[in-house]
Amino acid sequence: MRDLSQDGTQLHIDDQPQTFLDNLILESVTDVTRRWHTPKRIGDGPVLHKTEDWEVLPYFGCANHTVLRDTTDGLFKCWYEIMVGEPDSKKMGLGMESQMCYAVSEDGLSWEKPPIGLEVNGRRTNIILGDAESGAHGLMVTEDPHARSEAERFKALFTRMWDHNKNRQIVAAHSPDGIDWHIYDELPSVGASGPRLCDVHIVGVDPDSREYVAYTRHFLMTAGATRTRFDRNVTFSRPYEPENFASYSQRRIWQIRSPDFIHWSEPLLLAAADEEEDNIDESFYGMVPFRVGTQHVAPLSVFSAVDNVMEVQLIHSRDGLRWKRANRRQPFLDQRGEGYWDGHMVSIVNPPIEVDGELWFFHSGTDFHHDWWLVGKREGIDHPEANDPLGCGSSFGMGVAKLRKDGYAGLFANQYRQGIVTTRPLISLGSRLSINATCGPGGSVRVEVLNRDEQILGSCNLESADPFESDSTDHTMTWNGDPTIPAGRGQDLYWRKLRFYLRNAELHSFRFTHSIEDPDPFKTEKEW
Repeated sequence: MRDLSQDGTQLHIDDQPQTFLDNLILESVTDVTRRWHTPKRIGDGPVLHKTEDWEVLPYFGCANHTVLRDTTDGLFKCWYEIMVGEPDSKKMGLGMESQMCYAVSEDGLSWEKPPIGLEVNGRRTNIILGDAESGAHGLMVTEDPHARSEAERFKALFTRMWDHNKNRQIVAAHSPDGIDWHIYDELPSVGASGPRLCDVHIVGVDPDSREYVAYTRHFLMTAGATRTRFDRNVTFSRPYEPENFASYSQRRIWQIRSPDFIHWSEPLLLAAADEEEDNIDESFYGMVPFRVGTQHVAPLSVFSAVDNVMEVQLIHSRDGLRWKRANRRQPFLDQRGEGYWDGHMVSIVNPPIEVDGELWFFHSGTDFHHDWWLVGKREGIDHPEANDPLGCGSSFGMGVAKLRKDGYAGLFANQYRQGIVTTRPLISLGSRLSINATCGPGGSVRVEVLNRDEQILGSCNLESADPFESDSTDHTMTWNGDPTIPAGRGQDLYWRKLRFYLRNAELHSFRFTHSIEDPDPFKTEKEW
């Protein structure tokens, strides 16, 4: 079958930013290379971590915390999990109970834990979900821009637990402020499986269809039939049989969709480790897709079972269904190793928040390994985390790493040869062009605009192009001081190509702006 991940209809870019994560929009390049970029950590330690006695073990893991910036008051808000109670090495998860806490920040760096929740030992705490009767695990929150009422402005899925974690169920909840939560009367129903779902469910809202979307695990994910007997008291990891789809039980990721946050579609498998390119002990823990112009981008939490560590890689897609790996599977955010607070596991489960032209990624981190502290004691593992998980000095926290806006990848030419980048013919009614670029000493970016027959449009030729010689995420290109680009319908204007000339410069993205009014908004291409 034809490769359906690329199609000519995807060249309709409108006024959306275009990045260089793939080659879809590129017709040709000369003396240009692609550079990949990763976010840089802010500070040396976590911005949110344990400070109170009641936070016995803050559990900043994959799908155990949410960070967003409230659109009404501009505050950064975080919901994070803690594990409380007396550990019991004979039980999964040490037999501890999970509760959810709330923190707030004005700048995303200094956080407060307001005393608005459960009372513990005579003190009001920031625990907003979970008590002696019912635990709360894995609350993942989204702000609903199309909520039916103010009471449902925030929505969340989480696992409700009772009777010392012996009983669990996935529930849907809503809140007017992210603090006072109310569980819907009806349990979420997922396809033909009914009210069954595993415990990772990263939620969001599709801006086009206005549907709710969750990236989760199938409740039968680990139920594959294997020829090898499995004893959970001997090892945490299930047997892996290469090339046997029926026994495959590694963590992988499904998408479910819902019009009402209660009735969800049949899970659609989106991402799983490759049989040949990934290592035999690797699996995918969670992903958080978001839009970058006309593309979908997702940090992907990749778990390596033997070393018991987790890193974040990057994947991308043109349609949100067919995904490709970025940067040759190199880490987008790595675990830094022994001696660092985020030495052994990191994850990103929230879309980045734009702050002053930068993308801030709020990430989890820990110097714990994945499961040695959880099950190591009963398996007989001789490691400080297994011998004394709450007293070995390891801990979890939340950090921040920042990236240039749209700066995931860039096309770079050095100072010795001029680089040329020519796009395919693109569809947009934009009458100006903005670029996101960085120039080194003596560097520049110039551009000319052509129709699909290689004819210069208007005065947008190379000779008239004013060079960009600085560093900006949003610079409007001009030709003899004029930013106007001919735009309109018809064979000569609707399809336009860009040809960039780079010298000691890197082009991160571009976008058409100031779109003219469409003279024939209801016509299809074949009608003109």
